[in-house]
Amino acid sequence: MKIDPHLPGRPYTPASKENKALTEEERQLREKCQEFEAILLQKMVETMLQGETNLFGQGLQGDYFRGLFAEALAKELAKDPGLGLVDNMIRSYQKMPD
Repeated sequence: MKIDPHLPGRPYTPASKENKALTEEERQLREKCQEFEAILLQKMVETMLQGETNLFGQGLQGDYFRGLFAEALAKELAKDPGLGLVDNMIRSYQKMPD
């Protein structure tokens, strides 16, 4: 069970699983925001692993596997609720004038 950081002690319900149906545009916006969050997290993980050579080895193979690990970890971290950036980006986008 995931916990919503905004409502301590209450179960987290991702927006994609709420009762209201999302329009196609809202679904695409949420998907793109999640991709952005995953890329941001991937860069953060890559930066943290920059000096680590024992786990993945050295050279091109080490860099390749370090990148794969960072990408997979970032995708898992970006899943609902992730860092919470997705909902904030969507709210900001919706407040923008047309």
